[in-house]
Amino acid sequence: MWSRFAALPPYFGGKRQLCPVIFKAISGHLPQADWPRMTLVDAFCGGGAVSLYAKAQGMRVLANDLAERSKVIMDALIANDRVTIGEEDVYRLFVDGAASDHFVEQSFVPEMFMQRHAAFIDRAMASITQIEHRTKARLLKLLLIRYMFAVTPYSQIHSVNYHRWIENEEFHRLGMSRTKKVPYTAMHPLRILMSDKDKINRGVFPNGHRNEAYQEDVFEFLARAEGDICYLDPPYAGAQAYEKFYEVLDQILAGQRQELTLSEFNLEQAKVLLGRLLEASRKFRVVIVSYGSQRYPFEEFQELVRRIEPQATCMQLQYRYTMASKGFTEQLRKELLAVITHGA
Repeated sequence: MWSRFAALPPYFGGKRQLCPVIFKAISGHLPQADWPRMTLVDAFCGGGAVSLYAKAQGMRVLANDLAERSKVIMDALIANDRVTIGEEDVYRLFVDGAASDHFVEQSFVPEMFMQRHAAFIDRAMASITQIEHRTKARLLKLLLIRYMFAVTPYSQIHSVNYHRWIENEEFHRLGMSRTKKVPYTAMHPLRILMSDKDKINRGVFPNGHRNEAYQEDVFEFLARAEGDICYLDPPYAGAQAYEKFYEVLDQILAGQRQELTLSEFNLEQAKVLLGRLLEASRKFRVVIVSYGSQRYPFEEFQELVRRIEPQATCMQLQYRYTMASKGFTEQLRKELLAVITHGA
């Protein structure tokens, strides 16, 4: 399974390490032998780990997320089960066949990228727009996202001054962890892309179902989605907003500057919205709620969930999580989990 996960971008807050725990909780109510006949509804797909894991377990997957960065993953790896990236596809990213608007060069140099990185990203994005095969285009966009992470420190595209320091040879400012990234900034894009192409291709596989990807308001999605298991991993108040964390990436994918709008799940009404999610998911046999807020007391989470679902099983998990922003050091993280059954 870990080779499948290698296809995903290293998004902050990913659930790769928690997937075995999440699916063990599911197996306690729905036997694993029955999973190939079941549908998992992933309402906040995010980095795609839970959806990809469910697909590998033989479940039909309905994945949803409003963010374009997540929709790229869903189209490329969840809904797609046969189209892969060939060497000739990678070469297409270097062809000057489409007019570039130089958006990345003009907007994010030198704070986020070196000029040559930005020039390549602009050219590659322009080339992708010329590809008529939608799934192939999404795969190449995923490949380009992985490239952007590869050449930025700690895989954080919002980092500032890193490339300026390299170009000015101010290596003393980088620190040891950042210095490890320097070879990638000097590496030709083709070498990085060819390696990442193989990783992405390992994440493309059939599982006997027509898996689907959506980009909808979560409540509208839940109202019409039909399935057996619902996984809810909403943003939460007081946490780093993904819209802020990935603002630069989102603008590159959109091809223009955008006004930053935070998810309502990151604001004060987050707890009220969590209650609404529980109400909206009552039609599913098993509901898993994952809440990773480090500041939200377990007792308060349990009280909120059981106010709506009195029979819910709530637990607090601790696990080792590699925090890129802390220099790749492992940090002890907290995850609040609720398992709710409705006649399973």
